[in-house]
Amino acid sequence: MSKIFGGRYEVLERIGDGGMAIVYKAKDLLLNRVVTIKVLREQFTTDEDFIRRFRREAQSAASLSHPNIVSIYDVGKEGDTEYIVMEYVEGRNLKEIIREYAPLSTDQSINLGRQITEAIQNAHEHHIIHRDIKPHNILVTADGHAKVTDFGIARAVSSATVTHTGDIVGSVHYLSPEQAKGLQSNEQSDIYSLGIVLYELVTGKVPYEGETPITVVLKHLQEQPVLPSKINPLINQEFEAVIMRAIAKSPEQRYISAKDLLADLNHIQAGEPINRAVISLPVDSEATQTHQGMGRILAPIQIKSSSIEGESSPEKAENNKRRRRIVGGLVLLLLLLSLVGGLALKNFLTVGETKVPDVIGKTVPDAGQLVEQAKLTLDPIVIKEFNDTIEKDLITDQEPKAGTSVKINRAIKVTVSKGPEMAKFPDVTTGQMSKENAEIQIQNAGFDIKNITYVPQPSATVAKGHIIAQSVMPTASWPKSGKILLTISEGPQFVTINMPNVIGKTSTEAKKALEDNKLVVHIENEDSTTFPRDVVMRTTPKPGDSVQQGAEVTMFVSFGPGPLAMTEARDQRPEA
Repeated sequence: MSKIFGGRYEVLERIGDGGMAIVYKAKDLLLNRVVTIKVLREQFTTDEDFIRRFRREAQSAASLSHPNIVSIYDVGKEGDTEYIVMEYVEGRNLKEIIREYAPLSTDQSINLGRQITEAIQNAHEHHIIHRDIKPHNILVTADGHAKVTDFGIARAVSSATVTHTGDIVGSVHYLSPEQAKGLQSNEQSDIYSLGIVLYELVTGKVPYEGETPITVVLKHLQEQPVLPSKINPLINQEFEAVIMRAIAKSPEQRYISAKDLLADLNHIQAGEPINRAVISLPVDSEATQTHQGMGRILAPIQIKSSSIEGESSPEKAENNKRRRRIVGGLVLLLLLLSLVGGLALKNFLTVGETKVPDVIGKTVPDAGQLVEQAKLTLDPIVIKEFNDTIEKDLITDQEPKAGTSVKINRAIKVTVSKGPEMAKFPDVTTGQMSKENAEIQIQNAGFDIKNITYVPQPSATVAKGHIIAQSVMPTASWPKSGKILLTISEGPQFVTINMPNVIGKTSTEAKKALEDNKLVVHIENEDSTTFPRDVVMRTTPKPGDSVQQGAEVTMFVSFGPGPLAMTEARDQRPEA
């Protein structure tokens, strides 16, 4: 029996999980629509302060209504279980797309960037900051429509991170410098994170990598990123300048608002220039590494004259303050990481590596044995999806991929085939249905009309272009991607014959003989003194000529007076 939340949300299947929630696909029985339910993990449900913050932020985010934001429908509680009901989006998260297709073209990246920026702008206008912009929180449909999810939830999660660490490690690559320092997030923090996402779209890489989360955080604070064009020379220079401004370490050199960022993206997409000025990228004396050649870059920002002059005493004082803030933030972050993950991080760094086995095409139990032999574990959350080529209950995909070197005890995520998606096939043979109407019926039933093959067949009873028979029985369950054969009428079949000889026959006899040979008969009458009345004198075509069945033929019939009348007239003439 399916689990039902709130008396109306029926769970259909488990579709994923995150640091704070397990995600289900469900059906809203009241409104008859598919929804997504995020169920909080048990470790969060015992924290009453967190629950209060979580509900408040979720309710605040529910006020957002934008085509690029995943809508929140409901927040509820079932026993001890807290859950959120959200819009269901049929698609993939942006991280999966990056892994498979990056680097994307400038046009593709700008198109996605504009949609995400519009979502962020709408949230900021409602005084909601996301705080966790990353590809994992951006869903993309098959037609390229982007939707940002989990707005407002990050604020509630951030305070619980001291005891629950799942999200900080996953988000550290997109963390703004001010967040790394322990300062309060603002609109520009979201812009920085979005800039990192744009960088990753056009290069396939995040700008800062490291073996540990703390290493990545330090790079956000101290290092300058490699220019995207050094990795992907095809990137548009204007777009590169926009990315570099978005990920500027100093908020003063970053975009002030999502509206400004969106304006530049719109200019580039329209082929218009953007306002560019020189940004000085500071070289921090405390930096562990400085990227050479990154001293200056053109970017769309106005710089005050003092920012390009020599450093003055007030600037030194400001640098000292900045150093103290950085040190304070690092101390706070180090304490945080030591509390939540010190032991786990130590174990992670000291364990050995192993190769991921190939489990595609295997059942889950068989895959479990293979990964166990490789000193790995199988993720208990199995994603199931329809598959037209791989048999039901067999694994279709795995992450990490086979042959990848990973740490021992790493969990392997697998996707399992549900087999082909099925539907009931309609009856398109009744009432002499036309080809066009048959295709509409088949498409409405959920099938792809591209899979239809038409078999022509002559028919004297079914009109040309109408369906005679179908390969799939009506109401039968059939794969939506399965092949379909439809027999379609060519109309009556005509062949070439020799014109019958009906000369000398009465018009009635001749007409029947010609129609029996599937000819269309036209009759013309002519006066005649040689053929009796109502007798065929000649035909067109002539007897024995080739003629196609279905063609029109003409027979000329005597109208008289005929040979008898001529004899009578001769007998009645007076003698000389």
